[in-house]
Amino acid sequence: MLHVLCRIGRDEYAITAEAVERVLPYAALKAIPGAPAGIAGLLNYRGSAVPVVDLSAALTGIPAALVFSTRILLCPLAESASGRIGLVAEQVSRTEELDASQPAGASGAECLKEICLSNGNLVQKLEVPAILPPGLLASLHLSPEFEA
Repeated sequence: MLHVLCRIGRDEYAITAEAVERVLPYAALKAIPGAPAGIAGLLNYRGSAVPVVDLSAALTGIPAALVFSTRILLCPLAESASGRIGLVAEQVSRTEELDASQPAGASGAECLKEICLSNGNLVQKLEVPAILPPGLLASLHLSPEFEA
């Protein structure tokens, strides 16, 4: 199955391409004062306020470095008022066909799935809907659309 590869810290991760609607260049985000850790802000995407999660901050507590290869992965997500969620990810530079190798994941990290082998490196799969705790997006009280 085809996956989008990225880095979180020193490790490589993969998100199934089916879960990614678009790969966007990093853009300025509207901060959400008082938002939980890991929420990077809001992206104005075609007149909708799309919540954006910093994958690195959400999983390691360290925000992603804003470098040339940092991207926003736009993913469909029914639980979001806009129907989408953005994911800030570092070193998004390629897609690759990956097969599951073996299950692995820390207790309490439901988004961490199988580990695969890619060019001699271990890559862990991430499941998009499981990245955020249940009810988190609803707690942001976002309306589906706003005037752009």
